[in-house]
Amino acid sequence: MTKLMNIRHADACADCGVALDEGARAYWDSNTRVVRCVPCGSTDSSDRPSPVVVPVSTAAAGAPNLTMNAVGTEPTVAECRGDVAGGSARKEYEKRSTRELAKKERRVAEDAEWRRSIKEQRPVLGRIAAALTPVPQIGPESQPTAAWKIGTEGELRVAEVLAVVSGIEVLHDRLVPGSRANIDHIVVGPSGVFVIDAKKHKGAIEVRNVGSLFRFDERLYVDGRDRSKLVEGVLGQIGVVRIALGGEFADVPIHGVLCFVGCEWGWIMKQKRVNGVTALWPNALSDHVSAAGEHGPRVGAIADHLRGRLRPGT
Repeated sequence: MTKLMNIRHADACADCGVALDEGARAYWDSNTRVVRCVPCGSTDSSDRPSPVVVPVSTAAAGAPNLTMNAVGTEPTVAECRGDVAGGSARKEYEKRSTRELAKKERRVAEDAEWRRSIKEQRPVLGRIAAALTPVPQIGPESQPTAAWKIGTEGELRVAEVLAVVSGIEVLHDRLVPGSRANIDHIVVGPSGVFVIDAKKHKGAIEVRNVGSLFRFDERLYVDGRDRSKLVEGVLGQIGVVRIALGGEFADVPIHGVLCFVGCEWGWIMKQKRVNGVTALWPNALSDHVSAAGEHGPRVGAIADHLRGRLRPGT
């Protein structure tokens, strides 16, 4: 029996190997006692389609070389395309976390060597000096490092929502050409292309006019802090996608979205708009990206075009 639930312990997806933190939404298979992330789902789940798997032995000539994934199963179509939500953020987190831990362990080892050496050289004074000197500890990760892990969680939550929306195509984690930056999610739907930046924050979402009576100046505030730079970031990503669409799809509108995971929206949950960018919560994404429009017949063509122009981050 397969059940969608918040898992009690950290684990990894049995299909794609992605790390799943304690409390993350995932499918639990009580028969095989394994978990799967929502994008992978499970073959007997009734509330989402099963993932499509491309056998390595039947790969078409000229197609990318398909290798086994981290858990020894054949990769899904999304994995072959590089559509791994949160891939860049997770990679950066792992790099920073490993480097930070190594630095702390080196400091502890150096301190232990110093204590041993000084006690040998000066048995009495050395012991006193060692006793008076604090011992370095391997404490929690720094906030800048932990922020990358939190960012990954936000992207995975958005991917979880988008995975069950019909009539759209999704591109995850796409690199900005000529930059180390990436675009979290690009959705192609009937009403156009959506550039989605996922953010995991706490606190209330507000739009404030900080201008004067004669100068309108709206800003986005999150937990009382001006986070309008997030809006500017999405606008920059829209420009990147517009260039990628080129003249062939110049008529396709592009919508900017900031999807906040874990924020407060008040008693009346209402989407916010700042400088043309929509701020909303994960459960509001489905209707937003699948709204009716004239570009429905071209969804697949537009998505394939963007896949060819914007490389995956992982």
